[in-house]
Amino acid sequence: MPKTWSYLDFILVFLGGIVGLSIAAGIGFFIGDDETLLVVLLVGQSVGSLLVIWLLGRTKDDPDLGFSIAGTDVLFVGAGVLLQVLLSYLLKPLADRLIPEGEQAQELAELFAELQSPSVRWAVFFVAVLLAPVTEELMFRGVLLKAIKSKKTWVVMTITAVVFAAFHVPDLVGTGFAARAAVVLPNLLVVGLVLAWVTLRTKRLGPAIFIHSGYNLLAAVLLLLPREVLESIS
Repeated sequence: MPKTWSYLDFILVFLGGIVGLSIAAGIGFFIGDDETLLVVLLVGQSVGSLLVIWLLGRTKDDPDLGFSIAGTDVLFVGAGVLLQVLLSYLLKPLADRLIPEGEQAQELAELFAELQSPSVRWAVFFVAVLLAPVTEELMFRGVLLKAIKSKKTWVVMTITAVVFAAFHVPDLVGTGFAARAAVVLPNLLVVGLVLAWVTLRTKRLGPAIFIHSGYNLLAAVLLLLPREVLESIS
């Protein structure tokens, strides 16, 4: 029987991220700098998942997840930026109603906004626009999509989008969880549906990776602005 990608593989990749996060936390214990620790944790989680994907791929008869990048894929960054702007505009009335003024919808976003070190800000920028999109697309539109590719298109799109949104629920944990979830989860569901549709249409991960990168880009750019500028627009 051919060895193909499965639900179990996706679970193992997810657990690989947790193990990577745990190892990074152990290493970070000796760092003593909370901001540097944040970067180590983010990188550790991604590296853990990517390592498991690589190891599992070596056991498959057809390990290809569609990880192919074309030069023109960079144009999809603009689509990601446009998607971010459009969804932010559409959900703004709901966000204004549910989220107190001056607060971020996601606890992690608030943590990023408080970073002081320029080098740490650049490192988080790199994670947000490159490492995270690559890792998450390989997970959700790669391993998970391959595991359920025999199902109808709308089922594949829905499952991958729902799991993608659920993956980000821990970012919402904190005060006002229900309000944050009501704003963020619909956003992530739409993004997940778009990314799944593009992947199914192109049969490659390149476009989805760059859309994902563009979607993260606006928030990541804010990390690079001077503190006084951030304070004036917050």
